[in-house]
Amino acid sequence: MSAFKLPARDELGFCNIFLSALGGDGANMGGKLLFKIGCTHFGLDGGYDARYGSEKKGTATDVSVRFCEVGTPVRQAGPTATPHFLVAFHDDLIAPLELGRGLQLNAVCIVNSIKSPEEVRHLLGLHSGTIVCVDATKIAYQSKSRMNMPLIAVLCHELGFPDTDVTAVIKKQWPKAAESNMAAFNAALGGSTRETFSSNGYPRQSPQVSRGPIGWRNMLNGGTIDALTHCTLNRDNRIAGRGRVPKFDKGVCTSCGICLTVCSDPGGLLWRDGRMDGIDDAFCKGCMRCVEVCPDTKKGKALTFDYA
Repeated sequence: MSAFKLPARDELGFCNIFLSALGGDGANMGGKLLFKIGCTHFGLDGGYDARYGSEKKGTATDVSVRFCEVGTPVRQAGPTATPHFLVAFHDDLIAPLELGRGLQLNAVCIVNSIKSPEEVRHLLGLHSGTIVCVDATKIAYQSKSRMNMPLIAVLCHELGFPDTDVTAVIKKQWPKAAESNMAAFNAALGGSTRETFSSNGYPRQSPQVSRGPIGWRNMLNGGTIDALTHCTLNRDNRIAGRGRVPKFDKGVCTSCGICLTVCSDPGGLLWRDGRMDGIDDAFCKGCMRCVEVCPDTKKGKALTFDYA
């Protein structure tokens, strides 16, 4: 049995952690580091699940970590629907992804946000628990680290992992980035805003309902795959793009096609009769690679974005 005591457990003995992010944020790497720390340094057991689709930048992704004491039967797989700890890498993912659903009573929610904990509680509809707000984007930029580092720092601290033990693992894991990672780690712990809320107005939201497992009981005749369910046709990816769509000036565009060579999902670029015709804002993930490579002609750039 581990000497470390889990801060929360469900009826099966698991402490459930859920990280919600976009591709490129480093949630998968951060989740793996967290799982390694818990299992190899604090004697815990558990399960790990990452769901990151096509792995392309901007794709909505999530990571689930389940910690339990050694000897607890680990018979669950897949994402957790009832987290004790939620880490949201962007506060504007809360509403469209319904991240408040299924949260345990007295959950701890760590959010990358410049909003106040009270404002984030309203976004989540949190019944009861603690909200920790940290400007992970700014910290990562100033420390030359990645956004996952300040969020994982706060998560480990809230879990009760000793800071000195965690930082030792991080330094050993990425020795070349130790200085920037430690700067991000310390800035996150010293620059977060924390507030605890009682159950005073928000009902607990039920977990999201899965469409169920795919198996022999519900497969189509002949074992075929339901293409309408599993293809991306007519899917709206505005959650991933978060409103970041390049502006396109058709009168300036020469249809050179350079944008196609870097687009993470070329379906976002609309071509008709061999010429660039526009941006599909329901498919574009907002990575801005096309803006970076669009040539600057005498008339200007065909693809632009106001980063301010």
